[in-house]
Amino acid sequence: MSWFVDFYKFRKYIITFCLYTMCYLVNKVIIYIVGGNLEKTMKMTFTYIYILILLCSCNMKNEPIYTQLQPNIYEINNQYFYSEKVHTYLVELNDKVLLFDIPTYSRDIKDFITSFEKPAFALISHGSCGISDGTKWQEEIGLKVYAHRADTNHPWLRMKPDVFFTEMPEFGKSIEVIHTPGHSAGAICVLEKSSKSLFTGDTFYGDKNGEIRDFSKEKSAEYENPSDRIESCKKLLDYDFENVYPFHYKIIEGSGKEKLAEYLKGK
Repeated sequence: MSWFVDFYKFRKYIITFCLYTMCYLVNKVIIYIVGGNLEKTMKMTFTYIYILILLCSCNMKNEPIYTQLQPNIYEINNQYFYSEKVHTYLVELNDKVLLFDIPTYSRDIKDFITSFEKPAFALISHGSCGISDGTKWQEEIGLKVYAHRADTNHPWLRMKPDVFFTEMPEFGKSIEVIHTPGHSAGAICVLEKSSKSLFTGDTFYGDKNGEIRDFSKEKSAEYENPSDRIESCKKLLDYDFENVYPFHYKIIEGSGKEKLAEYLKGK
């Protein structure tokens, strides 16, 4: 999937070329159908279409490599998981940078991560996020990847983490790793205490209305345990957080804990 970031970066040029080619071919087909009688008119018409496409394409703005969410927290943009847009994050700590889930590989993202001039670590929120690009990051920047041991045999794990843990690893005073089984046996969340930000992976997430998306209505895979997932969410109410930064679906900022408590009523 690493090619997607580079495609996305140059998309306005690629899309313009494809549309231009399509219009050119359509033009030729029409001229062939009408026997060439309208050739001059059609050429002029499609010339205007070409110009319109070029002007429209100039308005396509490339999304920046990252978005700063908190003073020390960044979302890495343009991330896709089997065609679905997702979220991956970088947390800057005093002596390291910590990735929560692994982005697709690109030179621009590599430059961003290494610009901090600190060793890089990554936590996989659940086995599905152990993408094959993780191996590339390990080789390129020495990324040290952590995953919960309960996800060792997760069917979607596509790389070999450096560390499988059962005791929650420590990355600094402001970071707490929380085991939240349910979406997978080894699913974890990470609390960044100073900003009251909870990285949830797919344990829970927001919807387009700013509420908690009702994952109880989603179809469960064989590696999921819905009742454990609910219990894990209830456990998270013991922690002090406001912002919810998930892998799939929508971010909730400012009222994440309140929204989760409301969602869990009666469950």
